[in-house]
Amino acid sequence: MLLKGENLVKSFGGTIAVNDVSIEVNEGEILSIIGPNGAGKSVLFSLISGSGKPTSGSIEFAGDEIAGLSANQISRKGIARTFQLTALFEKLPVVANL
Repeated sequence: MLLKGENLVKSFGGTIAVNDVSIEVNEGEILSIIGPNGAGKSVLFSLISGSGKPTSGSIEFAGDEIAGLSANQISRKGIARTFQLTALFEKLPVVANL
């Protein structure tokens, strides 16, 4: 098992953004997370990448517990996150906007 999240919960005050989510990803596997706006997809990725800390639950990567580590520590282990940019530079070619 390359990545394993168990019973992940993330709450912001009285709002529960991620509620008891478990996920397993094997090496070489491609997985998709889909859902409507507000379903907690981005929050889940924040927990995995270290830009957010779970309220409860565990996350393992390559056998090491990573829940609660900083984004820098997690990126050194091999997990990084990018953010969707919707502002384009109109005078630049498509390749330069990637």
